[in-house]
Amino acid sequence: MVNPLSFIALLPVIEIVLLIGMGALFGFWFTLAWIIGTAAVGVYLLRRIRGSFQIGRPLDAVGQSTVADPLGVFATWVGAILLILPGPLTDALGLVLVLPWLRKLTFGVWMARNLHTIVTKRKGRGQIYEGEIVEVQQERRVIRQVDEDQDK
Repeated sequence: MVNPLSFIALLPVIEIVLLIGMGALFGFWFTLAWIIGTAAVGVYLLRRIRGSFQIGRPLDAVGQSTVADPLGVFATWVGAILLILPGPLTDALGLVLVLPWLRKLTFGVWMARNLHTIVTKRKGRGQIYEGEIVEVQQERRVIRQVDEDQDK
């Protein structure tokens, strides 16, 4: 597993290498437009979700709370900041956090792969219960008909 601090320290180098590769593949003007466009989308999203963190928002006419999903709002906020940062890697991570269907798909796949590890590796937290596994087998009953003629 990669140490998160070393990943954060290497992130600018990774982004520069990816930007150079993107410029070589698509051209300078496309790369510049990509950087400016994703930053504009990130700023737009930050302005749009500015009021979503307010606590105690009123109920609408039907009686439903107008507060959005706080985890989704936070993921969109982090994704918008990642979109503002220049670079294809942070843009990809930002898109994963901003788009709800992509966020559900990505985290669903991650959870499916890592659920067993998350549940079993508790690192000393919780209690360990000893026991044994008992296999329960169903009884098979064979019913045979006996003719009266055979008994005689």
